[in-house]
Amino acid sequence: MTPQQGNVTPYTTPTHTPIIRHYSSASKLNTRVHAFYTKNIYKTEHCQPCGKRIKFGKVALKCRDCRATCHPECRESVPLPCVPTANTPTAKGQLSIIADYTPRVPPMVPALVVHCTNEVENRGLSEVGIYRIPGAEKDVKELKERFLRGKGLPNLSQVDVHVICGALKDFMRSLKEPLVTHLLWKDFTSAAEKSEAQDSTAALYQAISELPQPNRDTLAWVITHLQRVAECPECKMPISNLAKVFGPTLVGYSVAEPDPSTMVMETRQQQQVMEKLLEISSDYWSTFINVTDENIYSGVQQPTPDNGGSLLGGLPSVNTRRRSLLSRTPLQARDTPKTRYHFRK
Repeated sequence: MTPQQGNVTPYTTPTHTPIIRHYSSASKLNTRVHAFYTKNIYKTEHCQPCGKRIKFGKVALKCRDCRATCHPECRESVPLPCVPTANTPTAKGQLSIIADYTPRVPPMVPALVVHCTNEVENRGLSEVGIYRIPGAEKDVKELKERFLRGKGLPNLSQVDVHVICGALKDFMRSLKEPLVTHLLWKDFTSAAEKSEAQDSTAALYQAISELPQPNRDTLAWVITHLQRVAECPECKMPISNLAKVFGPTLVGYSVAEPDPSTMVMETRQQQQVMEKLLEISSDYWSTFINVTDENIYSGVQQPTPDNGGSLLGGLPSVNTRRRSLLSRTPLQARDTPKTRYHFRK
């Protein structure tokens, strides 16, 4: 379906940042807005913020980057940040690595991870046993698939928070390889087992620096999120509990298909690594997810005969690359802002 031009009076994407919750100073990431264009609807589509069906022949807005679709009047309710859609594998039953789901620009964190963690922080930090209590399995699978279809963002405001937690964990479990790669698994476990705390931390910094950037960025995002969960006494989920829940999914085992004896032996090690990662300063992890470039989008690409539509917001040029602190890994903790995206419904 080709979007039509000239159907509505053009307007610019709002420069303010709706439905974002700030803990301190504004992050430069707040400028990652949606690149909306207009399109006429000729098949069944729903507005993602309000959930209502967009009528046949009516004009809607679609984000060229994350593919979110909405009524023109609902544009300010589309969740931010805009996380560009990756070329998600579509083969049924195909196992993929984290890089298959991340944007090509930093921070390289999948949309599912960004939006689920922020929704948990918005509504779940007073839930006892968050991440330990399972959500309904059918709803968990359905929510995960809605994200991975790459057709925009599901409306999470009415979804049970335990289902959201379950979708995040199920996504991590379904990866071909954990965020801590098999190649580096022994580096992480040997670092965590060092008796001197300073030596252990330095070795972990080195191991983290060798991770592929999508793995490193996503790990940094999830760790800072879990640190916030651990800090909330209402959740009753200290670091030790979170390490048991997320050790198998984030750290995993040394091989893809461990035998039972290997699983028994390595379970303690993965939990130990997870605890050590959660104890690393959030300032250190923030260096991977806080973009520092003044201009996140340095250019605007105009609509072409191939993509059609009237562009209603900034769009990154194909060759634009975001400069950030993520271009290098610090080997020691640094003083950086602790701010990042949080949603307000």
